[in-house]
Amino acid sequence: MYREYLPWHIEESERCVMTKSIEFSKPLADTIRLLNWNVHKNNHVLAWLDDFSYLLNHYDPSIILFQEYQKMNHSSILDKRDAYSYGFFPNFMWKQNLYGLINAAKSNILEYNSYTTDGVEPIIKTPKVTLQTKYALSNGHFLRAINVHMINFVKIKKFMKQIEQIEEISLSHNDAMILCGDFNTWNKKRMHIVEKLIKNCGLTAVEFDDNKHQKSPFPFPLDHIFYRGLEFRISEVIHQIETSDHKPMIIEFYTK
Repeated sequence: MYREYLPWHIEESERCVMTKSIEFSKPLADTIRLLNWNVHKNNHVLAWLDDFSYLLNHYDPSIILFQEYQKMNHSSILDKRDAYSYGFFPNFMWKQNLYGLINAAKSNILEYNSYTTDGVEPIIKTPKVTLQTKYALSNGHFLRAINVHMINFVKIKKFMKQIEQIEEISLSHNDAMILCGDFNTWNKKRMHIVEKLIKNCGLTAVEFDDNKHQKSPFPFPLDHIFYRGLEFRISEVIHQIETSDHKPMIIEFYTK
């Protein structure tokens, strides 16, 4: 296809997960605090960096899952945070900067798997991606974090194909699991497909007391967090932060 000639196209041979490790890694603690956020490619903007520093200082997340994360000149703010390992998986490049999913945690990645959609979004012709990372837990078990950015502006068959890909990933492991990201569930049909996914995979949806994570003008939230093998404690949307068109979401779990 002609998309290989577009300036933001990444060849399959060059599409790889970039990783960073912690020097002295320990299993994740009994309390797991998760930050999920579509950062809208703004993670090199000064105002965003201030907001991120606030989130780190105030909530101290043990796992960070970002969508639309930018690595400028193959570097980013998480390269400067010694407490976090990460896996970064890009879906496109623009002016030598890479954009995609990043899974960061206060424990080293034991295993990772990355997935690219066969379908691409119109006009820009870029695929969407999914990144799974595995971590040790303090109770001797393991946690898998699956970060998702669902394909958009396409026929429902392409959306369902990515959902089937995620379902296969989820059902292939019995570990504790967090599945979250930007699901682009902006209509009832897409929302119903995701609800069927979580039922088939034995996952539970994190509920929020308000709709502050709902992106205007859509009738349904786009961002979701699902889990299994963990005990849910609290959820919060940081509604006062406005450096992205999505709101950061904080969720706290306990290991069973």
